[in-house]
Amino acid sequence: MNARAKSLEPKGESVAPRAEHISLESTPDVTTTPARHPHRKTLSTYKLHSSLRRSQTEISILDDHYLSVRTQQANEPAKKYVLDLRFANPRPLVVRHVAWVCLGSAITLLLATCGAFWWTFAASTSPWTHPGLIAGACGVLATCVALLLCLRRTTESLQFISVHGEAILVNITGGIGSAKSGRRFFVDVIRNISAAKIARPQARQQFLRDEMREHHRLHELRVLSDADYEASRARILASHS
Repeated sequence: MNARAKSLEPKGESVAPRAEHISLESTPDVTTTPARHPHRKTLSTYKLHSSLRRSQTEISILDDHYLSVRTQQANEPAKKYVLDLRFANPRPLVVRHVAWVCLGSAITLLLATCGAFWWTFAASTSPWTHPGLIAGACGVLATCVALLLCLRRTTESLQFISVHGEAILVNITGGIGSAKSGRRFFVDVIRNISAAKIARPQARQQFLRDEMREHHRLHELRVLSDADYEASRARILASHS
């Protein structure tokens, strides 16, 4: 996965008071993102289901340039939230993770299996009583298990991160090539991100305050972990100076 940049907090300044100021101050000229968004019309939806990974992802583009996200991972509670696309970077990241250990094990087991069968049928005795036959059958089973693990652990993720906080706002994970299956949908998401910034323009300081609030809201919804939230807050504070 992508390595996160180190904290960019300015040296010699107190971070806690500034965080309090940006995230909680309410002034008449600041448009605050509401905790609960009103009902909006769904324009298009993308669904990704993986029975192999026991995961489901459903993403919908809503009116006024918002994004509805629902994810369900194996043995984890479902996450459902609405995202203001103003705060998303229009350049998503594609992250690929290949389970090289499982792939290497599968290739090694396959070669060993082929060797066992060659040993069996090259022998002068009956192949049905040869010990190599049993070894080959076990090798076939072990190879299939290794390939299954390789397919399950090999993933491709499309990630939309926040503008200044660089936190992962949306993470769509599936098998290799899964991001291409929703190419048209994600092009529409990118267009909506650009349109959201045009439709609701803000001065830089106002935008940073609202981005901090959005991160705080997503943190309370458990979309962002404690570590991700603290790191993103530090980056926004650095941008604010």
